[in-house]
Amino acid sequence: MDHTATDLAILDDLGRALARRGFLTMIVTAGARPRLEVLDRTSPDRYGTVLCERDGRGDRWYWWSWADRIAPAGELERAAEAVDRDLRQVTWAA
Repeated sequence: MDHTATDLAILDDLGRALARRGFLTMIVTAGARPRLEVLDRTSPDRYGTVLCERDGRGDRWYWWSWADRIAPAGELERAAEAVDRDLRQVTWAA
């Protein structure tokens, strides 16, 4: 899949929205596709990876790395809220 500057800008927008919510974010471009790494500063064991991918109709969406949709790329605040909520609910088995 061809990733454009638009895909990177979409991930960057989400990264900034999450940083305002207290998350540490970093765009990683190494590998098959660019991704946004997200870390909850208050609980470093809570983290996730977000991708920007197109659906079957060609619309861009934010997706978790495990292939669950988060929100359409055009709905930044909805995506930020979903990532915030999902990461705060994560409990990793010890």
